[in-house]
Amino acid sequence: MPAAPDNHDAHDYAERIRERLPRRLQELREAAGFTKYGLARESGVSREYIGKIERGKANPTLPVTAQLSYGLGMTLEQFTHHLEDQDDGE
Repeated sequence: MPAAPDNHDAHDYAERIRERLPRRLQELREAAGFTKYGLARESGVSREYIGKIERGKANPTLPVTAQLSYGLGMTLEQFTHHLEDQDDGE
């Protein structure tokens, strides 16, 4: 019988993504030249919610993440690129 998946590893993986997402969003927003208000206009996600995500106080759903990536002019894949393999020593 195959071994059961290690749910602890899955939780750790998800936690690393959750920790990296705020900085990734802020970096991409600033690189695109957007204020929070400007990204809100382009994405349909409120400025307040964008601020909460960037402060690590909110975890966006996949559809919200897709809206943000669209507002930034990129695909969801481009938006999430580097979330998995970022150097933790930064």
